[in-house]
Amino acid sequence: MRVAIVLPVHNEEENLERLVANIDTAFGAASETGSSPPLLLFIDDGSQDRSKLIITRIIELRGHARCISFSRNFGHQPAVMAGFTHAPEDCVVLVMDSDGQDPPEVGCELVNRIYRGLDIAYGVRRKRKGHPLKRLAYWGFYRILSQLSMVDIPLDAGDFCAYSPRAVKLMLQFGENQPYVRGLRAWIGLNQVGVPYDRPARYAGKASYDLRLLLNLAFDGIVSFSVKPLRLALILGLLTFFLCVILCALYLGFYIFDIQVAGVHARSVPGFTTITLLILAFSGFQMMLLGIIGEYLGRLFEESKRRPRFIVAETIDSVASPHVLPLK
Repeated sequence: MRVAIVLPVHNEEENLERLVANIDTAFGAASETGSSPPLLLFIDDGSQDRSKLIITRIIELRGHARCISFSRNFGHQPAVMAGFTHAPEDCVVLVMDSDGQDPPEVGCELVNRIYRGLDIAYGVRRKRKGHPLKRLAYWGFYRILSQLSMVDIPLDAGDFCAYSPRAVKLMLQFGENQPYVRGLRAWIGLNQVGVPYDRPARYAGKASYDLRLLLNLAFDGIVSFSVKPLRLALILGLLTFFLCVILCALYLGFYIFDIQVAGVHARSVPGFTTITLLILAFSGFQMMLLGIIGEYLGRLFEESKRRPRFIVAETIDSVASPHVLPLK
């Protein structure tokens, strides 16, 4: 079986040539990956720098490469799914980032696990470079998702993963408009194994994922694989209702029997500040619950429109000259 390496690219002009050189070194030194070089499948996710030009030059000089260029930036997860769609059949597909944080030698080991009979081999991050707050956010997200998810999603495992041809075919059966790839990967089951590795820093440049995109990814993961937030909202709503019933009953009892509490008669309660604070607290609580429900309704709305995950504007490969595909 040949190997196809899916490389989502978004403004990675400083990293591509070094990455390709390291991939060729790692896979050229491996014995179990076969004699032919891996097919590099670049997914240009609407890059605004010279990434596409550099990819074209790599294709011309190296061969065994292809570029799928999106009409705009659709996001990392749709780019990964595009890699599955455009990878040749009966290939082992390896998904890795284009910034150098997924070491090619570890990717080679993931591919070797597939050759040994496994369906999915994913990288598990032992250590990662980056800003401490960002590392803390990732750490917390994976553990919150693990507690909320209805499937067992491995901790600290990203999209760095090798798939057997059978696993790729199963991944292509999912029709979500906003896929969460690592969750879908866990959902299909099969024979899976995690391979621990230390995640290095980027080769160069700044990460494309900012706080907003990371939060979107977190919401996608939680909303796609858990209804527990909705159940939690229901439980909290019921608890609040019963608490209000109890407090109303107590207040009516104090009022009817004119019971004095802390030196104040129930029939002459000033309590303006207390009432105001309670109204504000419960209003905020209700807005939070509406926000949770709104996330799920928004996801249903997006899925109901059945828009394509991505639009391919151009494809470039090492066999034919660059040509423009019709938009679809």
